Parts: sequence; structure tokens; C-alpha cells
Amino acid sequence: MSNSLVWQRKVLSNGLTVLLYPRPQANTAQLALAVEYGSNQEPAELAGVAHFIEHMLAGGSEQRIEQSRSIENFGGVMDLYTDREQVAGVVDVLPEKLEGASKILSDLFFGDGFESGKFEVEQKIILNELAEVADVPTIKVEEMLLENLFEYHPIRRPIGGYTKTIKHLTLPQLTQEHKTNYGPQNMRLILSGNFNKKNQDNILESFSNKEKTENPSTPQVKLESSKPKEMVVKEKAGITQSYLSIGARTINATHKDAPALDLIGTLLGGGTSSRLFIELREKHAITYDVNSAHCKGSDFGYLSVNCAVNTQKATKAQKLILKELEKLQTSLVPQEELERAKQIMLGGILRGMDDSHDAMEIINYMEAQFGSELGLQEYVANIQGVTSKDIQTVAAQYLNKAELGIAILKPKK
Repeated sequence: MSNSLVWQRKVLSNGLTVLLYPRPQANTAQLALAVEYGSNQEPAELAGVAHFIEHMLAGGSEQRIEQSRSIENFGGVMDLYTDREQVAGVVDVLPEKLEGASKILSDLFFGDGFESGKFEVEQKIILNELAEVADVPTIKVEEMLLENLFEYHPIRRPIGGYTKTIKHLTLPQLTQEHKTNYGPQNMRLILSGNFNKKNQDNILESFSNKEKTENPSTPQVKLESSKPKEMVVKEKAGITQSYLSIGARTINATHKDAPALDLIGTLLGGGTSSRLFIELREKHAITYDVNSAHCKGSDFGYLSVNCAVNTQKATKAQKLILKELEKLQTSLVPQEELERAKQIMLGGILRGMDDSHDAMEIINYMEAQFGSELGLQEYVANIQGVTSKDIQTVAAQYLNKAELGIAILKPKK
């Protein structure tokens, strides 16, 4: 198992980090390029610019549109996405087309040709996207929770930005952010699947000639000190249930307490054997689904519990969730239950590494957080080393009632 969790790592002379994860038995090959410039790194006054740049990579000119569509000529697909700490592009193609696809991905990320007409088109598309996202209650209630938990950290802002900031963003501003942040020393290149030494060498040679730029400045974030509001409630027209989100600020991905908090997320809402699934769905039948997760990055972390319930049952659901959080602090988790949670997490990781797309995301995330080809292997070892006492100690520190914030989105009367 250990070999399947380790990849090869090297850094080119221009600063580009290269991660190699060959799978000779695969029928396709994957190439990903990720730049460490997501919504957390952008200036507050330009909220949404990282996501806007992602749109422009494939749609910012007629040439870019033709290039991105030509991936399909290679029997492939391309996925571009923006996250809190990165913008990434992934292509999945036939092995013999890998080098051609790599040139396209390189041109899209490093090229600087953005057209004003396409900028205006993508601006309208993004505004439509923001309007669509605003209609999704699960996203809205999560935004409410993050605004409650974080007073300063940019994670409190939506990844796509705000309608106001997108409307006022200019092409020169976007171009400058692209030029500043899209340098090879700020990027990761991941090669996975069915490729040979010749493919690898040719691809790396084409990326090694990209010139290093000045290192972008990292925004300074104030330390969070204020307690979250006990409860934030908003109304929304067009929904029939109330959406409940309870959470707390935690720690970043490399902190020693992160594995225990990850396991708490699984114990609470990881599968049909989890505590909240049994309590809220099977015993009390007040929700169809409940989930819990510990989300974390290089300088933030939060654990949240989320479910949708009949408005008249929202108070009951809240009490049941708080009761389970308290039990983690007052009673040791039985060893059998803890081992089951560990197996659930391990199974999810291994299934992810078996999936071509998920493996790229896992490798990319682990490199971003730990900067080591052994990051995933060590993370699994840390998960396996968590004890019931660790769970209790961490729950008492981060999940006591005074640290919790609650967000409720309910139907408008």
C-alpha cells in the first residue's frame, strides 16, 4: 500500500515543481497544472479575479477557445477550476496525444493574450454563474457560516467573488494579476497515468524554458480572535426546508491536531454508520441527509455539520447535533467505532488514488500543504495513530459550545 501513496518529486531550474505518478496499467494519461493563486490570495477589492482568470484561460481569445476545444481531438477532456488556494487545469487524454495536450495546457496558462471582447463576454457569464450559485441554499448557508466564523480571513468571501467586484473589475487589473502570479515558481505540474520516459522528458523540456517571474507577495491575514455569533438566521424565498450549518474555526492542514479533527468529521457524518446519520435520520427521521467535514488549507481550518430539515424541526436538529458534539468531549469514542472511522477514511483515500481525476486532486492538495512526495503516506500514518483520548482532547479544545457558530437559512414567510 505504501508505494501507491508515494509519487516522484522534482523542482526544475525555473522553480516549477514536478510530480510524477506513473500508472502503466492505465489506458489514459493525465496532466495537471496548478497555480497557487486562488480566492484566498487575491486582493479583497478584486474578489473573484482568480476565478475570472480561470475563465479567461480557456475563453479569453478566439485562439484560446480553439486550443481548449482541440483537447477533444486527442480523445480527451479538460477541466479547469478555481479553489481557495489555487487555479488548476487537468487534461485526460490518450497516451500518444499527451505531448500535444501538454503544449496546449502550457499555452493556456502562460500565454498573455486576452481580448477585451472576450473579457466582456466572460464577465456576463460569471455574473450569471454567481446568480445561479446564489439560488443554491446549501452554498448560501455555508457562506453564512464562514462569514460568522471568520472576521478577517479571505475564506469568508465566496470563491467567485461578488457581483459588485466582478462588475467593476477591468481587463488591465486581471492581466496584471495573471502576469504577477502565473510564474513557474508558483506552479505545480503533475503527470500521471500511462506515460513513458520519452513523454516525460519532452514535456518537462517544454516547461523548463518558461521564465521565472518575481515572487508574488502574500497578503497578510489578521489573526482571528473574536468569538462567532451564537446564531445567524436569514430567510430565502423559494425553499421549503430550513438549512442548518453548525461549525467552528480549527487549524491548518499541517497542524498536529488536523488528523484527529478529520476523524471527528468522519465519526459525525461519514457514511451511514456515522453518529449524526443514525441520530438525525434513522432515530428521529428529521432529515434526509446530514454531513460533516473538516475543511483546511495552508492557513485556515473549520469543521462544519450541515443538514436540511423541516423548519419546525430545526431547533430539535440543532439540539441533537450539539449533544453529539458534547459527547465527543465528555466520553471516549469506543475503539471499534474509531477503527471503523479510520477504515472509512483509508478506503476513501485509496479509492481516490485509483481514480485518475481524484488522484490528481489528492496529489495536488498534499503537495500544496506538505511539499513532500511522502505527504500522503505520512498523513495516513498520522490518521492511524490517532487515539480515542486524542479525539476527546481535540473536541474539547475546538468544539466546545463557546467556539461554535450556527447559521440557519429558512423559508421566507
